[in-house]
Amino acid sequence: MTTPQDQILFACVEHCCYFKLCGELRYTNATGMDDLVERLFSAKLQCKQLVVDLNEASFMDSTYIGLLASLARYCQQQQLPKPTLFSTQPQVNELLFSLCLDQAFDIVQQPTHHAVDMNSVQAQPYSDQQKGLMILHAHEALIALNEKNKTEFQSVVDVLKQQLA
Repeated sequence: MTTPQDQILFACVEHCCYFKLCGELRYTNATGMDDLVERLFSAKLQCKQLVVDLNEASFMDSTYIGLLASLARYCQQQQLPKPTLFSTQPQVNELLFSLCLDQAFDIVQQPTHHAVDMNSVQAQPYSDQQKGLMILHAHEALIALNEKNKTEFQSVVDVLKQQLA
């Protein structure tokens, strides 16, 4: 059972990594997810398949969408199967499809019934610089998905790069 503060739950079982994201997913509470993505890329987690459950997510900002795009990019780079994403929330689905995440994920619009024991992922104590880099990298992953996203978010990436320089 998830409690209100459990926004990110994670488990890795037999090389399958499960992410369950709940509530309002904003850049202000994304450091735990970013840390998980970084651990995945640095091979500290041994994942051969990824599953993301967004059935309890009520809102996602572009930083979180970019973190999802990073997960998809990880799978592509490792030549793993496309990650599976479960979402029954109409507003979240609209956002996922409008940003073309259906090209990077197998999106399943139904509830999940997995009985995986998941651990709550805590926010990481990021500095302002680390938070800025997290937001930048998330948006870079988002624009790497396709031209439409590049048109939409390139200015955000440019401003972030200037601010972080």
